[in-house]
Amino acid sequence: MREDEAACLARLAEEWNFYLTPETAGRVLGFCRLLIEWNAGVNLTGAQSVAEVIGEHVVDSFAMARLIPPRSSVVDVGAGGGLPGLPLAIARPDLRLTAVEPRAKRVAFLRTAVREFQLASVEVVRERTGVSARGSFEVAASRATFPPEEWLGLGLGLVRPQGLVLVFAGQAWQPEDPSIRVASALSYVTARGRARWIGAFCSTWNT
Repeated sequence: MREDEAACLARLAEEWNFYLTPETAGRVLGFCRLLIEWNAGVNLTGAQSVAEVIGEHVVDSFAMARLIPPRSSVVDVGAGGGLPGLPLAIARPDLRLTAVEPRAKRVAFLRTAVREFQLASVEVVRERTGVSARGSFEVAASRATFPPEEWLGLGLGLVRPQGLVLVFAGQAWQPEDPSIRVASALSYVTARGRARWIGAFCSTWNT
């Protein structure tokens, strides 16, 4: 591992009190490097370096890891370049992740990463919203793909009863329906000072 990149990931893991074995840390860094390599020819991320991927995107993976119960089935809709879903899957091998992405070149990258890092618990599906798997998951997440209100409605259709829908926003957010309340939430700041908020909404409150 390159020392500066490894140190960047180690600092982030320490800040989040998230233990990474040397092998797991190496796989997360390997994914970040593969992402930057592919990004030269395919628009996968605005990040220009491994350190930027860690500070701006892997931090979201750690936030998700805090909110997702053990051994959950998770769907990431609009998976794009695999952020934050694939670092999450590497760091939390107890989870079963379905990455949903409609664009062919991004699907090709996701499948390459899954194969290269032997992520047997990850399935890549070429769709827009994952509607063919309605009610199949314990957790649904989407970042920077839909407005929060639209995503919450879509996500609630994807999870089982008592499932969780994770909503990303720039600040604390509450849906228009007052009967839907956040079960748990985290606020944090990325390496570039961007405010992030992630809330977990329980599907039972939408009945």
